[in-house]
Amino acid sequence: MSNTGYFKNFLHLTRFHIIAIAVLACLTFGWLMTGQHLWLPLVFCAVDWFIVNFANRVVDLAEDERNGIAGTELVARHGRLYEAICWALMVLSLLVGHWLAPAATPWRIAFSIIGVLYNYRWIPMPGRRTRFKEMYFFKNFMSAVLFLISTIAYPLVIGGASPSAAWLVAIVGFFLPLEITYEIIYDLRDVAGDQQENVPTYPVVHGVAASHTIIYVLLAASALALVAGGVAGVLKMKELGLIGGVLQQFLYFQFKLRDEPTAARCILVTYLGAAQIASYHVWIAAGLPTEWPL
Repeated sequence: MSNTGYFKNFLHLTRFHIIAIAVLACLTFGWLMTGQHLWLPLVFCAVDWFIVNFANRVVDLAEDERNGIAGTELVARHGRLYEAICWALMVLSLLVGHWLAPAATPWRIAFSIIGVLYNYRWIPMPGRRTRFKEMYFFKNFMSAVLFLISTIAYPLVIGGASPSAAWLVAIVGFFLPLEITYEIIYDLRDVAGDQQENVPTYPVVHGVAASHTIIYVLLAASALALVAGGVAGVLKMKELGLIGGVLQQFLYFQFKLRDEPTAARCILVTYLGAAQIASYHVWIAAGLPTEWPL
């Protein structure tokens, strides 16, 4: 296999697009809370998402094969090794991370526990054990909670920020529904495999059309959280600019993803979100205004 082939497999195996958007969101919320670009939270965010994504590829091998996800053959050959690497990296990163920033350790442990319970059938239920991924509502919601922990809680505790409760409510109200739209978009891509594996996603349970409606409602809720925060005086121009992410998500979904949610388009919409966040920081680095009036 060529170096290019190995690189592409690495991107697919680790779901690098998810790591990219999580890290950039972490950078953004850290800057909004502290006025600084905090780098240690980014490292924790990247490592923790790498572990969760990599472990998920190993655990969901059969589902990924049905859905035609790239890199599945490599996982089939080396799955046990990859799984061992994930567990070892999780323990090592928590130990080193505690030495570097002990305030973040409880949040990173919470992230790790949710990630494990998302991937492994360790949750006791009557007559069986299950995991968050196989639980209606929790499949999407707990993944979104992982994003909230890694992108907001990490920079919050490491940066020593003290935003108001109203500010946090507004930001979470914006980010939580927006993130869940990504989850549902990926579920639209994987609906055939999820039906065979009995994974109760919204498209499987309610159908594709209803899932489209849920996405529109979530996008509206995300935008309204920012608008409400602005009207209340809780959010300023630098936060209200985030509404561009909602608009971009709506436009790309409406014109590219709604009728044909291919794997490539789903990955692209995530990279587009990451690129938009990156452009926000280019604006900041250029010293352009982030408040109104200019």
